[in-house]
Amino acid sequence: MFANNNMLFVMLNGKADALGDLSATNTSNTTFAGAGMAVGFAAAAAVAKGTSAAAPYTDATTAWLADGGYVTASHTGHMSIDFPYGPTPVSVSVSITSVMTHGVGGLLSASLSDYGLF
Repeated sequence: MFANNNMLFVMLNGKADALGDLSATNTSNTTFAGAGMAVGFAAAAAVAKGTSAAAPYTDATTAWLADGGYVTASHTGHMSIDFPYGPTPVSVSVSITSVMTHGVGGLLSASLSDYGLF
């Protein structure tokens, strides 16, 4: 993505949608860039309460993009719980993503031939 291989880049996105009589959404994104590493965290949550005539709807998603590191690790988890029965049906959706990339120079970015092993 970038021509400069001395740059680390992490971008995260969170989106939450809720439809119902009572609804709430929240998203949060945090990134950190330090010496040879970049770390990011994103969370999204949606909660909705409906009626027996109109069921609630929720959707929460998180996504990431990282570039520039020699080692990149990420984890994304989604959970959705619906209680569609009774006089006040409820829907909850949650998504969490974490990502880390590092390796601009140093031991992890060097090839084995740089150390005379091959």
